[in-house]
Amino acid sequence: MAESPVTLKEKVSFGLGAVGKDLAYWVMAAYLMIFFTDTVGLSAAFVGFIFLIARLWDAFNDPFMGWIVDNTKTRWGKFRPWILIGTLVNSVISIMMFTNPIHFFGFNMTEAMIYCGIFYILWGMSYTIIDIPYWSFIPAFSTDSKVRDIMSVIPRTGAMIGGQFVVIFGLSLITFLGTGMGDTMSDGFFRYVILINIAFIVTEIICVRNIREHVQTPLRQKISVKGMIQLLVKNDQLLVIIILTIIQQVAQNLVNGAILYYFKYVIVSEESYPYFMAAGAVFQFIAFVTFPYVVNFTSRKFVYILAALLMVGGYMGMFFSGSGADASIFMSGASYCIASMGVAMSLVATTVMLADTVDYGEYKLGTRSESIVFSMQTMTVKFGSAFAGFLSGLTLTLVGYVPNVPQTESTIFGLRMVMFVASTVVLLVMLVLYIKYYKLNGEFYKNMLSALQSSRDQAQSSRESTRFVRAALHVRTMMLDCDITDKQTLLSQMIDKVALVENLNESDKEAFLKDIMDREAVGPTGIADGIAIPHAKSDLIKNTTLVIARLKTPMDFNAPDGRACDLICMLASVNDGNAHLNVIGRLGLILDDKANVDAIRACNDPYQLVELISNAEKKFL
Repeated sequence: MAESPVTLKEKVSFGLGAVGKDLAYWVMAAYLMIFFTDTVGLSAAFVGFIFLIARLWDAFNDPFMGWIVDNTKTRWGKFRPWILIGTLVNSVISIMMFTNPIHFFGFNMTEAMIYCGIFYILWGMSYTIIDIPYWSFIPAFSTDSKVRDIMSVIPRTGAMIGGQFVVIFGLSLITFLGTGMGDTMSDGFFRYVILINIAFIVTEIICVRNIREHVQTPLRQKISVKGMIQLLVKNDQLLVIIILTIIQQVAQNLVNGAILYYFKYVIVSEESYPYFMAAGAVFQFIAFVTFPYVVNFTSRKFVYILAALLMVGGYMGMFFSGSGADASIFMSGASYCIASMGVAMSLVATTVMLADTVDYGEYKLGTRSESIVFSMQTMTVKFGSAFAGFLSGLTLTLVGYVPNVPQTESTIFGLRMVMFVASTVVLLVMLVLYIKYYKLNGEFYKNMLSALQSSRDQAQSSRESTRFVRAALHVRTMMLDCDITDKQTLLSQMIDKVALVENLNESDKEAFLKDIMDREAVGPTGIADGIAIPHAKSDLIKNTTLVIARLKTPMDFNAPDGRACDLICMLASVNDGNAHLNVIGRLGLILDDKANVDAIRACNDPYQLVELISNAEKKFL
């Protein structure tokens, strides 16, 4: 089936969804630590422990949220309801999380620790409710790789805009809304988070209202928990991406986790930090915008390798830019911008690769599961950042870091080695694994998409065959002028016709006759005007089949008008939910027309009878 195009309105709305989503995320990522320690007064050790436990827990429950989304079926699709629900729930929890329990509720420190720990864990779980279905929407927009490239760039750009707004303006707004208005920093955080979450809710409502699922996959089955695990294990390309993403997150967070220490102690230019961040954001934006064009002129494989090499080159440039009085700020800044471009390209490339593994899972396993697959994106980011955070803390200890004093040469060198050299080695390992094991590129990828589309078309055709009377008709199942007076004998011979056209095995005829007779026992199948429609659905039937018998001697089918029936239309249906009711309903419309019934009774040519019924059905469509 042809896909409808993704409109500009959808693209803008999807981008706005990312802006709002990352406004909410970066309030937590940028300010929660300092809110907990400096405003609430929790110990840094306790906050670090809660962050680690919550992230690891959140990482492992992400696939189950993906499983829930993939098993959702509503009139609004399976993604949009969860995006809206997640937004509303997360907004409430976010406001509660930034409500200082000591200042507002008079809690003691132990009660405050419990309060903050609970709401931080709930925040992560509720953010998962929106994050997974949002990113899962990308493969539902289109199967066209060029469209997917664009639809992957749009949210990444929106996320950068939302995140940078919070990072650049957040602290000054918090201060203004708190001490600037004559109140406390607790009040400032509380008011700021309320404003951010209002924007969050508005942007997600716009997003949910305007985007649509364009990729339709017929015959979707519900996925069990066991099926979810099998899907994750057997989708080898998904496993490759999980490993690659975890490795990349470790490499990036070895740098990001210690970046403030780099400015303060290595290049001794703490005031340069916001300028570096702003420049990096500009180059990330350039990378986002140019990504589809670079892919179009080269290939996805080339861009992924380029992204990894840009990160390697940037990090090594920062290493060789020196330290202390000998440090080159210009060289360090240029290197940081190069690395930022690589990070941005790799983020988009990984998102597109995940979308492709959704198709690969459908191609290889026959199961399409956008949300389970995209839950891996959030899981790997959280797991990687938690692991890297642990490594960063361990690194500071191993290199002999002492807070708030000038560091020794060995400490500074050790910090640079871990941040830039170790991360480079990790990225090179990632690159080797990608080249060796990732295969959704080139001809293999094109052939996979072609085979997948053919399979979808075939499945759609098979689905339609269970819903139309004309698809159930066969010349060899027309029994004209039958001289049979016993109902069971008649139905048995009609079932023989189903086996004749190879839609029922010979060995299963008796079992299906029992199904038909059981249905007769439930209630009358005679309708009126001498017509009866005996029917049953069964796993024994290979394709829905209609057998028509015209009797010389009318037979009693307990019709409500008391008239014996001479026109018997037996329907043998596949066991496909209530699909057989569609055929019965269409058949009822045909037989409700007296002109059609008269023509069927008068027709003596099986070929003409099949054509007559087919044309009659088309008039009602």
